[in-house]
Amino acid sequence: MKNNTSIKQYLLVGGAWAFVGRVLTAFIGLVLTALLAKLLSPGDMGTFFLASNLAMFLAIFARMGLENTLLRFISEAIGRKQQDCIPQLIQKSLLLALLGTGIVTTGFYVGAGTWLAEHVFHSGTLGMVIGFITIWLVLLAFQSLFVEIFRAFQDIRMTVFFNGLISASLGLVFVALYWLMVGHASLNQLFPWILVAATVNIILAIWVLWRKFHVFNLSGKSSISYRELANHSWPLLLTTLTFFVMAQSDLWILAAFRADEEVAIYGAAVSLVALTTMPLTIVNAVIPPLIARLHVQGQKQRAEQVLRTTATFAMIPVVAVLIVFMLFGDTLLGFIFGDYYRSGGTVLIILSLGQAVNVYAGSCGYTLVMMGQQRMLLFVSIISAAVSVCCGLLWVQTWGAAGVAVATTLGVSLQQILMLCLVRYRCGIWTHASIRFIPNYKSVKEFYNNVV
Repeated sequence: MKNNTSIKQYLLVGGAWAFVGRVLTAFIGLVLTALLAKLLSPGDMGTFFLASNLAMFLAIFARMGLENTLLRFISEAIGRKQQDCIPQLIQKSLLLALLGTGIVTTGFYVGAGTWLAEHVFHSGTLGMVIGFITIWLVLLAFQSLFVEIFRAFQDIRMTVFFNGLISASLGLVFVALYWLMVGHASLNQLFPWILVAATVNIILAIWVLWRKFHVFNLSGKSSISYRELANHSWPLLLTTLTFFVMAQSDLWILAAFRADEEVAIYGAAVSLVALTTMPLTIVNAVIPPLIARLHVQGQKQRAEQVLRTTATFAMIPVVAVLIVFMLFGDTLLGFIFGDYYRSGGTVLIILSLGQAVNVYAGSCGYTLVMMGQQRMLLFVSIISAAVSVCCGLLWVQTWGAAGVAVATTLGVSLQQILMLCLVRYRCGIWTHASIRFIPNYKSVKEFYNNVV
């Protein structure tokens, strides 16, 4: 971005696309999940949630942290006016990702997948869809890579489209048609349509990315070697895995010790809990570059004001959603997913309380990253993940889904509180919401002036 005008345009236009895209993707995804719940039996629905979880986890291994490496190196190349080296940089990264994907898919399909299904999750249905999960993890791995490439090009519109909006929309169309024509289905019958939607998404991303290559000199050489790409990526892989375990281990623990039907109820509750984090997700789609800019300029006080104002903006709708869940959570689950899922109301409330703490703490995680405290962030994440997993294993057999939900909420709350304190100790600012930052005309105007 060449000047303040282009920065202003990027933040405002990018923020608008991020807002619309996140809301649409979340809404379409929720409707898709609701339709799947009406088509599939509770047991199959529980297996679907677990299969989705496994595919996302294995996709992290397959892409080897290269998505964040691409984001950094492409952005730096554009900043240095060295765009001609970008095609080869992307080619090298995709070849490494292809190697990682080949290793992960071979290991999972040949033996690891069946072993997990039989000996860890004790699910015959999961064993029947190992092939589908293998294909899905490949599509998810390359989806993440392409999304970060578009983000590096500062093309937020394409980032929104390929980060789930296209695949979720097509999946919804396919599943809705199946529901109208047939009315019921097994997991084996629906999985191919989900994969077709994801495949179309990847094909379109490749086509758009190829068109971008034409503005560059394709014979340009990249000075970054395969070894440098790998060395830069593996710490990022470790961080991403830690965050994923922190966020998703609850479903694994529940699937390992409880019936698929209980996993389905828990997964339905998790789908609704995503609504509580939506405001902060939208904020985090725009705020990181602003944090970095203010940090470089030494404007800590201004950064704190922006961070706490956005946290307060995000917290207001969360309080409203939390109240609705407390009063009508079981009714909402029954209305959206079916009467069988009404019993997830308690889990919904417990998980929502943890995510409310997450939103209250604001963008503390991104603040640590943007201010050069990545190692401290990894350390906090490992501690919090360990607490969450250990408590989940201790409580799952006694209290079932509710015990796992409490363990998850404890881990999330601990993580956010530790990160919030670290931001204060290492960076000298707070990021959490506060009553005195409740928006009024003056604060909105001041926030707008800070952003632009």
